[in-house]
Amino acid sequence: MKSLSKKPKIEVSLEKVEKSKHVSFHTGVYRQPYFSGAWHYHPEFELLLIIKGSGKRLVADHSENFGVNDVVLLGGYLPHAWIPDRKYLQNDSKSYCESVYIQFKKDIFGAHFVDIPELKGIRKVLSTSERGIKVVGKHKKTIIELLKEIPKSSPLDQLLKLIKILDLINQSGYEILASEGYFKTSFYFKSNRILKVHEFIMENYKQKVSVEECAAMTNMTVSSFCRYFKNETKYTFTNYLNKVRVDFSKKLLANTDLQIKEIAFECGYNTVSYFNRQFKKLEGVSPFSYRKSKE
Repeated sequence: MKSLSKKPKIEVSLEKVEKSKHVSFHTGVYRQPYFSGAWHYHPEFELLLIIKGSGKRLVADHSENFGVNDVVLLGGYLPHAWIPDRKYLQNDSKSYCESVYIQFKKDIFGAHFVDIPELKGIRKVLSTSERGIKVVGKHKKTIIELLKEIPKSSPLDQLLKLIKILDLINQSGYEILASEGYFKTSFYFKSNRILKVHEFIMENYKQKVSVEECAAMTNMTVSSFCRYFKNETKYTFTNYLNKVRVDFSKKLLANTDLQIKEIAFECGYNTVSYFNRQFKKLEGVSPFSYRKSKE
């Protein structure tokens, strides 16, 4: 386990969801002194209930305080993080954070299962959760009770409870988290090659990411890859990498008290001056001014 620090450190990664060979989804209980604060994403949907803990929840371009009984459903490839309140980060803290989670792919239901008329509501919930949803409404208490039972249930009961929960979410109501504009500009990739490169950038943005590596990944020459990348994303490779890094830095500027120098290094920049230039180029203001505007 990572040593406790006085400031939340936020990193991004493509989370590898490990599943047993005998189940089609993963569920469990997370119990640690604090939520890691990692900015990450994964192909799987994630349904999560906060049992203990509080802080700030980040989902794409949305931020909001979270606390006990917070329930969210996040679609695949949607970046998110739970930043714990500072009291959980103190070295002498006796508090801890706990959550129940289910991670699954849409295909666990089979190719046509969710297409049957009786599951129209579930189909709608799964589609809407691509932007992230927070569960509210009259059935939230029942949903929480079912989620608490999930880790103790048999695999078949877990699947049946998951289907029931998704149906209840549709009946209960929910709030959409990420903006439609953010979703459309960030997660629509026409090409699996570009998606593969995007995942690589998300995993390695803190280190040097070279165009040569990414071109080799797609079995293209560098010149062909650069043309292809620009045609698919409307960005040059370098501008796209900077956009990803600056997007993450905006989350840190708005939601932590990390120094700008620390944020620059957290987001893969070797010098503060270069970070400042790239940030201002993309956002029109300096990192300092951006942070002040969010206070």
